[in-house]
This record gives sequence, C-alpha cells and structure tokens, in this order.
Amino acid sequence: MGHQLSTIFTGLGRFFEYPVKRKPICFYRQEDFTATGEPQKKVSEPIKTTMTDYDKLVDLFYKRLTEQRQYNQEMKEQDRRWSMQKVVQRFPGWNEITIANLHSLFLLFDNQSNGMLGFDDFCAVLESLGDETSMEIRKEKYNSADSDNDGWITYDEFLSLVYNFNPPEDGQPSGLALLCNEVADNIQFVSNLTVGEQLEYGLF
Repeated sequence: MGHQLSTIFTGLGRFFEYPVKRKPICFYRQEDFTATGEPQKKVSEPIKTTMTDYDKLVDLFYKRLTEQRQYNQEMKEQDRRWSMQKVVQRFPGWNEITIANLHSLFLLFDNQSNGMLGFDDFCAVLESLGDETSMEIRKEKYNSADSDNDGWITYDEFLSLVYNFNPPEDGQPSGLALLCNEVADNIQFVSNLTVGEQLEYGLF
C-alpha cells in the first residue's frame, strides 16, 4: 500500500512539472553585433522639430542672459585688478602676490567673520608669518593702528600696520613687510612645483 501511494505522489509531482518551461529561443541578426560579439550601439536619429515663436523667445532670453553674466564677470575682474593696482601703488615694494597672501591671512584669522581683526587674531597672523617680536611691541603697534580705539582693525588698517610695522628703508619695505614678500615668494615657488618635486623637497 505504501509503495502504491509513493508511486502515485511521484506521478503527481511529475504531472505538475509539465509543461516543461524553457527559455524561448531568440534569433538575432548578425549585423546587430560587432566582430567580437558585442551588441552594436544604435544611434538614434535626432528628432527634428520646428521652433515655435515661444521657443525662439526663450532661446534669445537665455542667450542674452549668458552674455550679460559674462560681461558682469569681466567687469568685476577688471574692477578687482584696478583695486589691486591702487593698493600696490599705496605700498611700494609689495606686489599683487604679497597683498593677495595677506588678504588670505586676514580672512583666515577673521574668527568673528566681521571684516576686522582683534589683537589675538593679529598676533596669530604675525606668528604664521614667522614674526618673533614681543607682545609689548605688538600691542603698541596694534593700538597705534586702531584709529577709533574700538579694539578692532579693518583690512585697510591691517595692511598699513603690517607695512609700517618696521619703518621702511629708502622707500622700500623692511622687517615684517619684507618678511611678507619672502613668505609670498615661497608660497609662489611651492605652488609651481610638481608633486614629485615637492616630495624631493620633503614638503610631505
């Protein structure tokens, strides 16, 4: 009896296996494949549509907008160069690289993000430049540059303070102002080095 039941269930199992499901046979054209068997990339032809008056108006708007933005960017760059030239004229012996480096330091140590430096911020700038003057001298110089005695110096006051920290000699920067030139030259030199050259100099 048990053998008969086993035979019946086995037959039922085979019954439910039919029909046998196989993957359909697909035939592909030979021209749809490359010589290596990779499918050919089909390049769809662009759909040619006629531009309506509205499309032309939108296209003209964005074209003029792009031209205006480019013009504004050029004017902004021209104003920046003109402002930089005026600053360079105020501080003989400094170039654009030195002033740009000082501007970066000013922004870096402007911890309050108010466009001004406190005394501690100014000392941090001097230490980053490698200055070794005493705190008494720094405080004296800082107070003399703080024209309104509010405990802060603006960017313009900062440049004048650094430039005149040590009296210029024969109209040329000296002391701290000269040190700023050396730091800017070193930064410019390193920025022009390749990664391999920087490794040779032991900068990593």
